Amino acid sequence: MAVNVQVLRGSYRGPCPAPNSSAPSMVAVFTVGRAPAQVEYRWVTRDGQSSDPGWKTLSFASGSPRTRQVVHTESPSHSGSNEVHVEVRAPVQVSSDAVAYQVTCEEETPTGGASSPQSPTGSSSPSG
Repeated sequence: MAVNVQVLRGSYRGPCPAPNSSAPSMVAVFTVGRAPAQVEYRWVTRDGQSSDPGWKTLSFASGSPRTRQVVHTESPSHSGSNEVHVEVRAPVQVSSDAVAYQVTCEEETPTGGASSPQSPTGSSSPSG
């Protein structure tokens, strides 16, 4: 059993949280020695967080290819760099190497170009 992770998109710059179409993403390549097999895995960042928490199961049917790919997207809500790797707990315990990604959150510029110097007064919540 082996798992390798490769970066598809290693950086993002723009409003946060990043949309899935442009957020950092990776692909894990799982290879089993024989099929059938059930691989239990999860994505874990350096700080122990993940945008896709929890264990997942990848099934390899009898007679199917012994290599499968799973694409993963990280959607952090703040700027910074991090790393992500895959942990496998079954059929054996193994981890991939970590791959790095970078996120730079930027505020969106209003359509008019610059923000208005005036701020609204009173409550901004809808009435009713």
